[in-house]
Amino acid sequence: MKDHDPTSFDAAEDLSYDELKTRLAQKPGDPLLLHGVAKAAFTQGRFDQAVGYAGLAVRVDPRAEFHVTLGLALLRLGHAEAALGALRVAVLTDPSNPSAQLALSEACEAAGQFVDAEAALRMALDLRPLEAGYPLVLSQFLARHGHSVEALAMARRATRLAATDDVISRQHEATLLSASGDHAAAEMLFAEICALRPADPAVWANHGAMLFELGRLEEACDALKEATVLGLPTPETLTNLGLVHMALGHLVEAEKDFSKAIMLRPGDLRIMLNQATLLNDLGRRKEAADLFQQVMKDATGTVDAARAHFNLATVELAEGRFSQGWSDFEARRLLLHPLPRPDLPDWDGDPSEEPVMLCGEQGLGDFIQFLRFVPIAVERAPVHLLAPGSLANLVEQSLSLPVWRRVYESGRLSLITSTTDKTFVAKASLLSLPYLLGVGRPMETAPYLASVNSHIRQEGHRPRIGLCWSGNPGYRFDRRRSIALKLLDPLLEIDGIQWISLNRGPAPSGFQLLPEDGDMAATAAMISTLDLVISVDTAMAHLAGAMGAPLWLLNRFGGDWRWAEGNWDQQTGRHLWYPQVRLFAQETADRPDIAWREPVARIAEALRSFIVSRAQ
Repeated sequence: MKDHDPTSFDAAEDLSYDELKTRLAQKPGDPLLLHGVAKAAFTQGRFDQAVGYAGLAVRVDPRAEFHVTLGLALLRLGHAEAALGALRVAVLTDPSNPSAQLALSEACEAAGQFVDAEAALRMALDLRPLEAGYPLVLSQFLARHGHSVEALAMARRATRLAATDDVISRQHEATLLSASGDHAAAEMLFAEICALRPADPAVWANHGAMLFELGRLEEACDALKEATVLGLPTPETLTNLGLVHMALGHLVEAEKDFSKAIMLRPGDLRIMLNQATLLNDLGRRKEAADLFQQVMKDATGTVDAARAHFNLATVELAEGRFSQGWSDFEARRLLLHPLPRPDLPDWDGDPSEEPVMLCGEQGLGDFIQFLRFVPIAVERAPVHLLAPGSLANLVEQSLSLPVWRRVYESGRLSLITSTTDKTFVAKASLLSLPYLLGVGRPMETAPYLASVNSHIRQEGHRPRIGLCWSGNPGYRFDRRRSIALKLLDPLLEIDGIQWISLNRGPAPSGFQLLPEDGDMAATAAMISTLDLVISVDTAMAHLAGAMGAPLWLLNRFGGDWRWAEGNWDQQTGRHLWYPQVRLFAQETADRPDIAWREPVARIAEALRSFIVSRAQ
């Protein structure tokens, strides 16, 4: 930005510091040369000399631009009040000089005078309304001070005014869009920047990170790999590439990425945390636990420490160390949104005659799994249970089951659909109940969810088998737990089966579809007519498990803690949560298209035997 009228010094701006000193020796006291030396000294970081020469210049010629250089040099030396004085003189001397307004804004911000700083920036913008640099600087200021909506508006203005090959304005707008959650718009700008600077590795790294946020994993992987090819890989790029590889199920590649990243930045706690998470997924729990504990120790009080603490709990629960695991599992509360009714205290699990509100957190599967602990909670205090909308009808229909009947008839359990009730005095999450109630190892329980049978007409004697092959695609790591339908051909080619889709939306030809309303009572009614449920690790598996329906689980390598060896009775071989489940897990950490082949083959063989046994 050229913000001042041309002067006789402009022709000499390209002269070096030494050349200017030589000319000044020939013409001592020349204010233009004095100022030129001051600017050259400023550029080289010689701020004390810049102050000296600029001070001599303003004594001879007190023009605004000389005061700007003096003020900025004083500011760099930490003399904020003196800098403000010099820059206010510059503005008074030449109110129409935008450079003076910009410099004054910088000094005011450094001094904590934010209102004056913003006013100066707006004055500079009024003086140069058609130049992109001024709304850009104002946007950057507004973003630093939490005015995100107006900052984004100014960033858009800057981009509109900028040259077609400008990168800085686009980069800033894209960053603000990403922070606002508009990842799609941010990605479009990052794509434009890639086209403008195709040889810049940082540009590809930013684009890859945004594609990852959008779940466009293959594109993200390609962009991040391009960044590593174009320049020396940075720890940040390698970490993001590792996360993308994890989400794709390319665990071996992810381990290489994190190892390279930690070599470039030894001791980095964020990289260590991601590396530990991967090691946990690889089943190397001892190594993972050691890293989690180190992050907890070195990053005490941070979000990273809370995440490490929560992940350590999953290691403990996977190994069956439930007492310690449930205690550490509470660290998740620091990572999630507050429970409903933040005005209420958290229930401590102690006996009470005052009602307590119990609710879920995020996933339906978690709600279903931990619902089993509600009857125990009712023994401690009256419970008002807030069920998710899609589960409310099913829970209500299930209250006639033996496991619920006594507590429900006692009047100490009621279902609610709103949190406005003023009678309950505390709240708790279902996922906290094992810790609050001191449960320890989960005990085998009778089915605790059931729905009215839909009485679907049986077609001959063909077994009715429900299949759930994928979870919520919005979940970042859904690719690891879900299975591409083509990989299930060994199952679908088996004759004599009536297949029922337990996925929402489209299904292969010949499948009976689920009701579209999303109500889990209707889904449970469908499951009650099935001879077998085959599912990946989703809420559908938990629903079948809680109903006591025959369940075969296709599980990813490593898998979630609740399917790990510590959650199985070592004497009976039965699952602690859902005794009827039969596990078909990936045996290797290969890519999903390879790793699924073996468990799919095993389940196909088991399915043929199942059909034969029913025919006998």
